[in-house]
Amino acid sequence: MQGDLDWHVGVVGIVASRVLREFYRPTIILGGEGQELRGSGRSVEGFDLAEALRSCDDLLLRHGGHAMAAGLSVPPENLEVFRRRINGYARQHLDRRYLTPRVHLDAVVSLDELGLSQMEELVTLRPFGAGNVPLQFAVRDVVLQSLPHRMGKDGQHAKFWITDGEVSNEVLWWNCGKQALPSGHFDLAFAPQINDYNGRRTIQLKLLHWQPAERS
Repeated sequence: MQGDLDWHVGVVGIVASRVLREFYRPTIILGGEGQELRGSGRSVEGFDLAEALRSCDDLLLRHGGHAMAAGLSVPPENLEVFRRRINGYARQHLDRRYLTPRVHLDAVVSLDELGLSQMEELVTLRPFGAGNVPLQFAVRDVVLQSLPHRMGKDGQHAKFWITDGEVSNEVLWWNCGKQALPSGHFDLAFAPQINDYNGRRTIQLKLLHWQPAERS
């Protein structure tokens, strides 16, 4: 949990969401001035943030929300006690298994099922899923067709081609930072997208996760 008088209350929700995406930990950001700090929280699957706040009810001016997102107000003099208690609650109730992002897949596919015509048909089915989550697929046992190419000012993105030996596809990995890039035989989870560039339409795979392939 982060509390800072320099945070403007209008951005605490945005900051909490970004911290959650970066570190994948339940996050509460507080800001404001005077006799009330106002904050916003975001959680991970498996940790009920609203229930965690109820355990601190006597320290808060008000709070509300649900398992994955909540808002709250706390008097500045209660901040440190609240920080200790909510962190203690998390240590007791947060299973470490939930601290690794989970990718919910719609299907395991082969690369030859990702042609432009198939993707154009899928686009007509929009919006997808609860909260309009993009379709997410996986392919198994692919290899690099070319060495990854770093992109961005600081090399924070990567582009490469994968193949199953017959079909190839371009893969983009946004904000991968210094994470290990795929190598050997691996499985790939991705969100497919149509790229329109200079009048040419191609299929790109937005990387969500990769792992070494289990080979018999």
